[in-house]
Amino acid sequence: MKYLILFCSLMVSSTMAHSLKGSWQLMSGFYVNEQGQKVDYEGLKLSAIKVVSDKHFSFITMADGKFWAAGAGDFEANEKTYTERPVHTSYAVPADGKYQFDYTLDGELWKKSRWQDGELVEQEVWQRLP
Repeated sequence: MKYLILFCSLMVSSTMAHSLKGSWQLMSGFYVNEQGQKVDYEGLKLSAIKVVSDKHFSFITMADGKFWAAGAGDFEANEKTYTERPVHTSYAVPADGKYQFDYTLDGELWKKSRWQDGELVEQEVWQRLP
């Protein structure tokens, strides 16, 4: 019985990774800056592409046509959470080395929310690219 449970757990994890696999384009979002102010991506004219494989991710973000940020690393996902562990970045990574998001897949849209101490600090909507 315990082997069946382990097998099912592995299958769910694999299915979640597979459902995120592909190329994604940033549609909208915001983050809360160090001063506690909400910064809307539209105001920054951000555009980004994220590529997700079975176990790794990478992205590059532009602001008004100029380089903004890039990162790559590995991730884990289950049916509710997506956790990135950036390895190569153009920005400082948090002390614990990861970003954990709650997420939903709604057709071709991937909606992610990141919370810190009970506060929503980042939210993004990505659309799957063909």
